[in-house]
Amino acid sequence: MSTADGIVPESMFIERAERLLALLRRDFGIPRGMRTVIAVAGESGSGKSVTALDLAAVLNRDGIGTAIIHQDDYFVRPPRTNHEFREQDISSVGPQEVQMDMILRHISAFRAGAGSITCPTVNYFANRFDTRAVAFDGCELLVVEGTYVLMLDDADVRIFLEATYEDTATARRARNRDIDAPFVTRVLEIEHSIIARQIELADIVISRDYAISWR
Repeated sequence: MSTADGIVPESMFIERAERLLALLRRDFGIPRGMRTVIAVAGESGSGKSVTALDLAAVLNRDGIGTAIIHQDDYFVRPPRTNHEFREQDISSVGPQEVQMDMILRHISAFRAGAGSITCPTVNYFANRFDTRAVAFDGCELLVVEGTYVLMLDDADVRIFLEATYEDTATARRARNRDIDAPFVTRVLEIEHSIIARQIELADIVISRDYAISWR
């Protein structure tokens, strides 16, 4: 991930995941001896995917079986098609673009003891969704990451990354996945107006300078 000063070392993200794990153990009783769901949300480029992946990695390393699912895999339309749809109707931007009900069904399956699920997975190059199996056997935790996932009713711990799309412009350009155009800026502004409100739902907030606080 990039910052105004350059590239953030991978070690910084691992160290942040270590601090998150310590907080989850101390203040949230993780692991709880039952299947538990952690939601990680933030704006485009805020580092939510890296945070979720690194958190899952340190949990698994410490013997706390953890699976992860990504909201981007659950969009109604594949990326290029969704962009074209937005150009026709910008009011479509928001959580209604995502199959939130399917995410909830997959969370319910995890809580009910399912050994695995079959979920969509986005193929950016081919502009389509494929499928993949996510194994839940031996898992105590499910991490769900995405822009709107703190809005899901069924989460035990909610983590919000405070960085905005303006803060993360360099990181998004480095990722080279988003189209850099005035229309996309307008989309990000609309998303910001929706996503930023989720901070009120958060149990843990990660600030722009990677500080972690418990609300």
